[in-house]
Amino acid sequence: MNCYIEGTTDFIFGPSTAFFEGCTIHSKSNSYVTAASTPEDIEVGYVFKNCKLTAAPGIDKVYLGRPWRPYAATVFINCELGKNICPAGWNNWRNPENEKTARYAEYGGTGEGADAASRVKWAKQLTKKEVAKYDDLSFVFKLCSNWIPAEN
Repeated sequence: MNCYIEGTTDFIFGPSTAFFEGCTIHSKSNSYVTAASTPEDIEVGYVFKNCKLTAAPGIDKVYLGRPWRPYAATVFINCELGKNICPAGWNNWRNPENEKTARYAEYGGTGEGADAASRVKWAKQLTKKEVAKYDDLSFVFKLCSNWIPAEN
């Protein structure tokens, strides 16, 4: 929560479920922010809520993510997306089969890089009802029944 993360390529990656809220995600190169490898039987992978995606000067071609493995799951909710974000938003990692299994979604994006009309057709724009479940951390972390978030 309220963190700063920067990197170059796939700097947020792997099979984890992770919740990023109020974070600044800063790209240092034209590349990809996420490379999720969410297992097929895990519903939630990466969740970015109320985050701001920025980039170093001259960086103007950043994708929100590409699937490291089939069934990659990444969601951006109410995030401010800078002009560095590619209109397509997502990349299939040169494998059209990933378009059938990747679970990529957005809701309520703002900023120059948030134009939903230009996104790849295989990524989803969530409805208000669909996005509401991400407010419940027991949904996000359902496999961690004993997990208790720290108080600020």
